[in-house]
Amino acid sequence: MHTVHGPLNRRSGELYEQIDRFAPRVGLISLSMNQRSPLPHLNWIANCPNALDLSLYPVHPHRGDYLLFLGRMSPDKGAHRAVEVAKELGLPLKLAGKMQELREEEFFDAAIKPHLGGQIEYLGEVSHGEKVDLLQNARATLFPIEWAEPFGLVMIESMACGTPVIATRHGAVPEVLEDGRTGIIVDDYTEMPAVLERADAIDPLECRRYVEERFSKERMVADYEAAYLKALGDSGVDRGERLLEVGDQVVD
Repeated sequence: MHTVHGPLNRRSGELYEQIDRFAPRVGLISLSMNQRSPLPHLNWIANCPNALDLSLYPVHPHRGDYLLFLGRMSPDKGAHRAVEVAKELGLPLKLAGKMQELREEEFFDAAIKPHLGGQIEYLGEVSHGEKVDLLQNARATLFPIEWAEPFGLVMIESMACGTPVIATRHGAVPEVLEDGRTGIIVDDYTEMPAVLERADAIDPLECRRYVEERFSKERMVADYEAAYLKALGDSGVDRGERLLEVGDQVVD
């Protein structure tokens, strides 16, 4: 069994199709149902969404005064679209994320750097503590992606801290956010400025409750244990003999 963490596009998709041909009994676990859509015929045996150790993401229920973007500097992630939204609203925007590869640097220089200064600020890569502080004190987290995001950890990190997410309807977004309860989902990033007030009305503590219900580490461990035990049962291996071993592997 193997968990697929990335998108099933091009080379990675070809690799998994080869595995399916030569080792068809290998069971695959997805992070979202949407992640499977390019290759639905593969041997999917479970869907186990990601989770957080919520003790590392304390909630801070108040409305901040800036917009936030977290993510690598890539056109797919949409930092440049977040800049457009902030400028239209006339609000400060803090951006943080990876910029190590040449293509990321080129994108940043062309699409982000000309807008820096004043209300638009790039903080680089930040520590976990800095990230949590940014999430806790943001008015909303912008997630203007234009690709088939397999999951999107930033969304549950933001909700865990009590900050609503405004996201475009791509990839796993509709599976991770509950529109109107924990964030706002739009069809195009140009709609984001118009829905900010709807995001303001979302209860920060409801965001936290939602993440506790759906994205706790306990729920993820239970999902994996169920998937592994089902696979052992289907393979004829004695469940009692392997139960402790499986449990130890999941916890590790």
